[in-house]
Order: sequence, then C-alpha cells, then structure tokens
Amino acid sequence: MGLGIYVNNALTAPKLEGLTGELTQKTSQLSSLQTQLDSLQVDYNEALGDLAQVTQQYNDLTENSVTRVEYEELEEDYESLLESHQDQTEEVALLQATNQNLVATNTELSTEYQKLLVKYNELRMLSWTAFIAGNLRVNLTVTTNNYPYNMPVTGTINIHYLDGRPYDGRVQLLVWSDYNKMGTTSPTITVTGTTQYTFVAPFLSGPGNYFLLVSSIKDSSGKEIVSYNDLLMYRISLMMG
Repeated sequence: MGLGIYVNNALTAPKLEGLTGELTQKTSQLSSLQTQLDSLQVDYNEALGDLAQVTQQYNDLTENSVTRVEYEELEEDYESLLESHQDQTEEVALLQATNQNLVATNTELSTEYQKLLVKYNELRMLSWTAFIAGNLRVNLTVTTNNYPYNMPVTGTINIHYLDGRPYDGRVQLLVWSDYNKMGTTSPTITVTGTTQYTFVAPFLSGPGNYFLLVSSIKDSSGKEIVSYNDLLMYRISLMMG
C-alpha cells in the first residue's frame, strides 16, 4: 500500500510539475494577452472616438459641400455676369465715342450745309423776273437780293408792248412774306418804258425770306390792265437780316 502510494506519487509529481509549469506559462501568456487586449481595447476606444470625430467632420463637410457647390455656381454666375458687364461697358463706351464722333461730324456737316445753303440761295435767288401779261412784256430787276436790315429795295422795271413800244402807265410793287402771310405795297410808280424805282423800308415782318413782285399794272388813267392774280407767280426772292 505504502509502495503503491509512493509509486503513484512518483509518477504523478512530474506530471503535476509539468502541468504547473504549463499552467504558469499559460497564465503568463493569458496575462500578456490580457494586457495586449486591454491595450487593444484602449486603442479601439481611441479609434472609435476618432471614427466618431471623423464621421462628424465628414457629415459637416457633406453638409457644407452642398453650400460650397452652390457658392461655386454663384461664383461662376458672378464671373459670367461681371464679364458680360465689362463687355457691355466697353460696348457702351464704344457707342458713346461713336456718338460723339457722329455729333462732331453732324456739327461739321451742319455748318457746311449752312454755308452751301447760303451759297445755293445766292445762286438760285435771281435778281430778275420776266414775263408776258396780256400784250405787255415785263422785266423786273433788283440791285441785290440780300438786305442786312430794313433798307430800301432798288432796281428797274421795264414794260414794253409786244411790238416793242414802251408802255406808259402805273405800277405798284409788293414785298410779301409767305411765312407771316403779309406784305407791304409800294407807292404808285409811273412807268415809261424802263424806269428805276426805290421801295423804302418794305420789310415789316423782321428778318427772313421775302418775295418782290408787281402787284398791279394800270394805264395812265388808272385803269387796271393786269390784275394781281395774273402777276403773283412772277417773283424775285429777297433775304433780309
């Protein structure tokens, strides 16, 4: 019995020691693993916190990214509008410069036109008119077509019969303003063939365009030979002022 216990102990003790050593080793490994696990848990918790922070940042960025896109779109629209405004400003400046050039050109042309108009009026304003009324040949002339103020109109009136004989009679002249629809009639002028006349201060409507015409032709006794209606188309243009 005693021998059996001894033998059993002798056999069991080494196993027990081996198991104890293995258990100690496993315990040490377990402790080391636990330490690593604790360290990993700390790292995991830190990583989890970082993940939560990054997730929040991502969400914030996602929300802000919409605003950023809208901002970029608005910025593009602004740049486009600014460029269009600059183009329009340049176009307006060009049009203004062109308009100024046209105004200057128009002023020059207007000045030149006025000069040409004066010259044209001088050329077209003949200093005479001639016509036949009944059996009379009439020629009316003026010394000048232009009068700086209300000064006398002078000239000649020549009336002959168609056969060449001088006409003896009476005439009246009229200085007429179409614009004001009024005129001035001269005193009676006695005519014998060719006669010089002076029509004093006939321009009663102020500066402007006038016409000189024979308003009546009468014989020496005062009888009307040619009426006004037959004479009014034969005019000489005058300019006063």
